[in-house]
Amino acid sequence: MPPGICGMTTLTRKTTLTAAALACALLAGCATTTDCGSDWYAIGARDGRLGAQPQAEYYASRCAAPVDRALYASGWQDGFAQRPTPGW
Repeated sequence: MPPGICGMTTLTRKTTLTAAALACALLAGCATTTDCGSDWYAIGARDGRLGAQPQAEYYASRCAAPVDRALYASGWQDGFAQRPTPGW
């Protein structure tokens, strides 16, 4: 079979798109189970350690439980402080 667009065969393109779709589905599934919890300090600390911007407003818009913004912010600050300093 001759190469298609960008030198990829149809099978390679389909395999790549399938893998990408599966990865997105897995990531979306993980986000829905851990983002809306009752321990807002821990969620904030996780986001801070990951280097994410504070996201309390985002959680408030998609979670059924109310967000304790003060606990989230405190956890985010503590988590962000635990991030290693880049050596570059």
